[in-house]
Amino acid sequence: MRTIKGKVTWIDILKPNEADITAIKKLHNFHPIILDELLHPSPRIRVEHYDSYVFIVYHFPEYNPELKTSRRTELDFLITKDKIITVHYENLNELNGLFDLLSGDETQRRTILGGDSLLGTYEIFERAIAFSLRQLRHIEERVSFVAQEIFNNKGDEILRKISYIKRDILDYRLITHPQEKFFASLEEIGLRFWGQKSRVYLTALMSDNLPVHRNLDNYFQIIESLETTNAQLLDAETNATIKKFTVGAFLFSIPISFIFALGIPFIAVIFLSSSLVFWTSMISVLFITTLVGYILRRRKIW
Repeated sequence: MRTIKGKVTWIDILKPNEADITAIKKLHNFHPIILDELLHPSPRIRVEHYDSYVFIVYHFPEYNPELKTSRRTELDFLITKDKIITVHYENLNELNGLFDLLSGDETQRRTILGGDSLLGTYEIFERAIAFSLRQLRHIEERVSFVAQEIFNNKGDEILRKISYIKRDILDYRLITHPQEKFFASLEEIGLRFWGQKSRVYLTALMSDNLPVHRNLDNYFQIIESLETTNAQLLDAETNATIKKFTVGAFLFSIPISFIFALGIPFIAVIFLSSSLVFWTSMISVLFITTLVGYILRRRKIW
């Protein structure tokens, strides 16, 4: 547990335990069920307004390079008029950056924590949204890579990369899709809790969050188009391979047909009577086969 004090006190807790919950209980008359819920992550995001405080559960995505997809990160809030309590279950660099800024810069501390809890809450959410937007960059980079490599005859490899990207986008969407309703609820409840002065801040949060969903939808449409293109290229490559095998089988059938047309006993008689006649016939067949292959190659049939 760490604390910054201004007119508003910000208490930040990483991986809360029973001692942390006991300390929070002494600060305000929070409901025991709410306090108990802080001991473990919650399955859904929400905003709940009680008589003198607001309880918030917020999820945002964070990319896991080992799993090659985005996973859910949680940040919880207990907000009174003069206190902001944030609870999280893993280290959050964005939160650390803001905490260090307010700890070391008195001007920023007076600005953000010098009134009520509105500005501090707004600043924390702004940084969470900015982090979500930056997390989209890895999707953008991977989509751009696939777009550049798709015509380099790496169909199976590209297909695997596309599958990873689509899974990442879908996981990202599952995490961020509820945020639109969440910020609408935050605005509605925030207006009741902080009053009309909060409208501009809460509306700004809704607007700032929209590019996350728009960019995500755009990347999903692009990767689906690339998947279709890659499938067409794979089909074309498969058809070309089948065509080559078909022509090769045809060329190989010429000498085989010649042998079977003459018959094995007849060939043996020719070879025994005159090896010159035999080899002349075989060379002629091979010449015809080579000539047909050359003509097909020149006409780009094979």
